[in-house]
Amino acid sequence: MERINEKRLFSIVMYLSLILGALICAGINRMTIAGMLVQVCYSLIIGVVFMTLLHTREDMLWAQIPEKLVYLFSFSVSLCLIGAASRYHIGLFWLLPLAVVGYLESVEIKAVTFGVLMLDYLCNAALVHKDINLLVGYFIMAAAIVMILSMLRDRKEMPYAGVILVALCIALFVIRCGFQSSEIFRQRYFLILEISSLVFVAVFSGILQIVCGTAGADSASDVPEMSPDVEAGIGPEPEENQRQEPEASVESFDMMAYLQDDYPLILQLKEEDTLYQHSYEISRLSGLAARELGCNEALAAVGGMFHEAGRMLSPDNYMEGNAVLAEQYGFPEDLAAVIRQHNTGSEIPKSPEAAVVMLSDCIVSTSEYLRKNGKRGAISDDQLVMSIFTNRINKGGLDEAGLTDAQLDTLKAFYVAHAFEI
Repeated sequence: MERINEKRLFSIVMYLSLILGALICAGINRMTIAGMLVQVCYSLIIGVVFMTLLHTREDMLWAQIPEKLVYLFSFSVSLCLIGAASRYHIGLFWLLPLAVVGYLESVEIKAVTFGVLMLDYLCNAALVHKDINLLVGYFIMAAAIVMILSMLRDRKEMPYAGVILVALCIALFVIRCGFQSSEIFRQRYFLILEISSLVFVAVFSGILQIVCGTAGADSASDVPEMSPDVEAGIGPEPEENQRQEPEASVESFDMMAYLQDDYPLILQLKEEDTLYQHSYEISRLSGLAARELGCNEALAAVGGMFHEAGRMLSPDNYMEGNAVLAEQYGFPEDLAAVIRQHNTGSEIPKSPEAAVVMLSDCIVSTSEYLRKNGKRGAISDDQLVMSIFTNRINKGGLDEAGLTDAQLDTLKAFYVAHAFEI
């Protein structure tokens, strides 16, 4: 699906879901026509605010949603459930969108998702059933889901997170019942529904983490100090080492085999802690950027991991070391080209994957260079990213990467949205 059509579909389905949720609320509560119009108007206002936030600042928030159709589906279901929640107890199923964004590192998209859900619940459920205790309990529960999912760094931690969330759910239920044993017993089926729905939300989030490959990465959170080796308008110039690009390509090769923990070159990199941490960050960022573009995520991630592996052999001329390693480990030409082309002193990128590795390395290295010299705070994320893009475009560094203007805009928004992580 092309980007413009995806955005249009997202907007249409989201507005229809908001309206449907409001109509469900009005219908099951037998509201008058005037009351129904009030509910629909509230929902449409929330929708306008939501869409405006998603698509401001060059689609910054839009670019942070990794699985847009999954996010849209979860939101549509939740909005309809919120309409039903004005009269019936539905548990925590309506918090499903938080499971889609909870594990992401981006704070903005989590905050917007949380805010829109709570606003819609307030307008289409809480204002109707007028149960302030239930509203406060759901607010706390939703915040806890976002916070705890954000703290997960390994799938092994998921059972502990589940225990904490279930314990909090029970505690809030007891408080809502006023610590009255008779009331707790009377509403015991509601508690079972809430716990069951909470487990469903947590499992759904865990499945998304596994599918998207975002959980279980064994890397430190600190960004390593690396001197920039690429042109970005700031910092040292790249080294010159001209090479020719062979034309062979092995598209069917399983790139992800190169990222296994027991792969020999990965084991070598881990012995060089600073180099490994830098390589892992470029790999992670490049893979996400490639996914956003819809190109070969695995190729970009592997290229990012080994883009400077040659430093282990030749610290003064790592591109020469890269060539030796590529031959030694039998890298397919797709991968060798991405590694070779990430440094425009060698070759300019001739594929979207090579371009995202180059840009990821540029942005991370320049940010670290500025931070090391105490100047990072003087330049905003927008300025950092846009200066690098401007520099590369003006010098022809992206001329042969096969990127359209729309894809360049997508990449700009992506890197601005992720600059706070660097």
